[in-house]
Amino acid sequence: MKIGIAGLPALTQNYVEALRLVSPHIVTDISLCPSRAKQWDGLLLPGGGDIDPALLPHSPPADPNCRNLDPILDRQQLALLEYFVWQKKPVLGICKGMQLIHLYFCGDLCQHLPTARIHCKAQGDCLHPVHTAPHCVLGKLYSPTCLVNSAHHQGVLGNGPSFGQSCQPAHDLSVIQQAPDGVVEGICHTRLPILGLQWHPERLCGRFLRPGAADGRQIFSLFLSWILETAP
Repeated sequence: MKIGIAGLPALTQNYVEALRLVSPHIVTDISLCPSRAKQWDGLLLPGGGDIDPALLPHSPPADPNCRNLDPILDRQQLALLEYFVWQKKPVLGICKGMQLIHLYFCGDLCQHLPTARIHCKAQGDCLHPVHTAPHCVLGKLYSPTCLVNSAHHQGVLGNGPSFGQSCQPAHDLSVIQQAPDGVVEGICHTRLPILGLQWHPERLCGRFLRPGAADGRQIFSLFLSWILETAP
């Protein structure tokens, strides 16, 4: 089993560590090279900087709060995602990775959340509750309300008291987890093995496990089980 991590080696070691907690002998390949994707059984889209506004519906101007833009990286990650969608192979998107999944399926993105202070701080992760749909894939792993971590100021808007309206919803995706303010924390495809989380399970397992918070290891166990189920 080989999992491709579509990012940069210096910024993705926590994902490698989390995957190896579940399966010590798993092979990971940190790369953005399309030709190597043919060898991967699953794709992990990691967190990162903000997404190029040109990729959003109607190409709005960049919000003044946008930072760490890398338009080339965004398009490389989307190309790898497209390949896995067509191959119907498992995909796990985390933080920016979830946002890319939402955009790929024609959804929208808020460049700066009205409630960003709840989801990010200057150093470290914020801990906040999320509500999980009871009969979804995450509902089988976690209680209806649990604590997760986050470190983002962009996001997908759901239905909540802080927003006038939600973002344009994505095609073929279901919202399965939300923060109390309405920010979407989890999405999944209605037919394909594709899961996106706004929070960071790789920083809630192993040496990062925090009392009272969701155990992120369960996310990676689920991801590996999907890979085994879809393997030829």
